[in-house]
Amino acid sequence: MSDSIWNDGARIQMPQYGKLTRIKKVDVTIVGGGLCGLLCAYFLKEAGAECLLLEGSRIASGTVRHAMAQVTSQHGLIYSRLLETLGEEKARMYLEANELALRKYRELAASIDCDFEERSSYIYSRTDREYIEREVRAASLLGMKAEFCETPELPFDTVGAVRFPNQAQMNPVKFLYGLVEDIEKSDKVTIFEEMPVDDWVNGTTWSGLHITIPKNIICATHFPFYKKAGAYNNKLYQNRSYIMALDHVPEIRGMYADASNSGLALRGYKDMILVGGATHRVGQEKRDWNEFREKILSYYPEAMEREHWEVEDCVSLDGIPYIGPYSDKTPNMYVATGFNGWGMTSAMTAAILLTDAIINGQKTNGATESYPWGEVFYPERKIVRSQYFANVKENVRENIKSFLTRKSKIND
Repeated sequence: MSDSIWNDGARIQMPQYGKLTRIKKVDVTIVGGGLCGLLCAYFLKEAGAECLLLEGSRIASGTVRHAMAQVTSQHGLIYSRLLETLGEEKARMYLEANELALRKYRELAASIDCDFEERSSYIYSRTDREYIEREVRAASLLGMKAEFCETPELPFDTVGAVRFPNQAQMNPVKFLYGLVEDIEKSDKVTIFEEMPVDDWVNGTTWSGLHITIPKNIICATHFPFYKKAGAYNNKLYQNRSYIMALDHVPEIRGMYADASNSGLALRGYKDMILVGGATHRVGQEKRDWNEFREKILSYYPEAMEREHWEVEDCVSLDGIPYIGPYSDKTPNMYVATGFNGWGMTSAMTAAILLTDAIINGQKTNGATESYPWGEVFYPERKIVRSQYFANVKENVRENIKSFLTRKSKIND
């Protein structure tokens, strides 16, 4: 598998950091040096808090390097579903949170060279026009200037799309470079790499080193590392998608995603287009790269492949990220996960909410005084989904399998 286009010549520029060898007293420890963790560090630094950021490998080396990097509050056809399941108030909160994230990116990108570009975002359907029309009505009711439109830029027929104006796209790695440069100007944030966190028991153990946890800890890892609280192994599963970067193709100005999980996402970047798809659950389904490639090239027969890569996303049970207190049993420990393939705005939403909770305090439902929409993302919300019980069953089966394997090795 090739590397993503975001890595072209960029890794050399990223500063390297050593391992933590002595205890450093700080206000907040951030576990995870991806987009969300670095945004948290930036906002806490701005608020005057001292932070320790621990990354298991290299900062900015995970999901963000493989993202499509569409910065949008349009997360599939979510608003008609939120209106139906949560009601108008909470559906509007979800929109407001993500529109705030978009504005914050726009603000930060004004001083960071990251190829930030205003674009319209589209969710299309190839079969269900009524579903698209319903989403237009739902988003409009919530205050978004959504509209129904055709999709002439796409190389295949659709029955229409819902358009969100004034969204954006960017180079996520360039953005993080600029963010790290700003963070390094301050003495408030200390970054350590090659420090994987293994557990948390009145302290954190990683790479054989044990320290006492400061007052607050943010878990901004791809999958939450602490298994004894929060039940995230039952509340999450992972999807894998394939992405290709193509040369010699017609220009695409918009950012597109299929309402169906099995469809394609497309957007332009410089003289290329990025095409993502073949999404499937990790460990349960298999996809063939050649089959995906043949499908894409059937739409763009003159195209030349620049790169291809894979990305994995954590998926929540109800399509809403888990952002807030890690669990009711772990005070002053926070989590951000389950971004459902929309990690750009979700990471920013998480960083805004969690840093405000640490600086100014959080209510019992996950909201803060500044951001009442925090309750929508509350990780301890009640969710009844068949997928939860399927995850429980699968995890029990894997635990039994692991136990039997260990027992067999001992007997041998």
